[in-house]
Amino acid sequence: MLSTRKPTFSPTRIASFLECAVKYRYIYLDKIGRFYQKPRGYFSLGSSLHSVLKQFHDGGCTFTLDEMTSTFASSWISAGYSTPEEEALNRVAGDEMVRAYYADWQNRRACDVQTISVERTFTRDMGAWKLSGRIDRLDMHSDGVVEIVDYKSGRLQVTEEEIANDLAMRCYMLLVQSSFPQHKVCATIYCLRSGATATASMTADEQTEFIYWLNSLCDEIMAKDFQNQFPVRMEICADCDFLRVCRREWARAERENQTPFELEGDRE
Repeated sequence: MLSTRKPTFSPTRIASFLECAVKYRYIYLDKIGRFYQKPRGYFSLGSSLHSVLKQFHDGGCTFTLDEMTSTFASSWISAGYSTPEEEALNRVAGDEMVRAYYADWQNRRACDVQTISVERTFTRDMGAWKLSGRIDRLDMHSDGVVEIVDYKSGRLQVTEEEIANDLAMRCYMLLVQSSFPQHKVCATIYCLRSGATATASMTADEQTEFIYWLNSLCDEIMAKDFQNQFPVRMEICADCDFLRVCRREWARAERENQTPFELEGDRE
């Protein structure tokens, strides 16, 4: 019996398709990511920080600074670092980010801002498919503005223009707007390393245009013949976890006298 369940697309899933259709197939259709995707230090650092910040807000923001740093230490994830020295540097950097966040929150809580959810998944029915996204933090301001806060542990700066053009942030705004239709919604990126932030919002016309683009793209994804998608060599291949899989495809193509695609750097 065929499933009538609607496909669900997240910003990460959509971005994977835009980056490489074959990589998308490996992760979301063949589901072989667990065999090839390696832990990355920056993902581990981000996960460690998200864990402590979630516990901080779930606990009503009552942690002392010592409790905050202790929670970070107990939440530390060691996977993905190439050397003990690299891990130690990131652990120190993470501790500094936690301390800076704590200090910034003491100032922010005086501004009558209420955090209404942390690490919450929102879903919106888009017709033939569903849009889903996990939002780091959602704040309600005294004037009724609902603010999406997205943590970035690797960035030092961010601009309003970058947020306005960011796929994930625009998806998050669509998701939250559907849950808070009577409120103005904005999105903020919070650079944990520097404390820098920037905020942007979408007009009704911009939302309509973005929904049209999303629907067109997701229709393309759902209609695509991924099983016959040959891997194309690109610059991003060098750092891809699935390079071994694609190399086997290229080798097979060469044996069968097919013409393999070339990576730009391979050409003389």
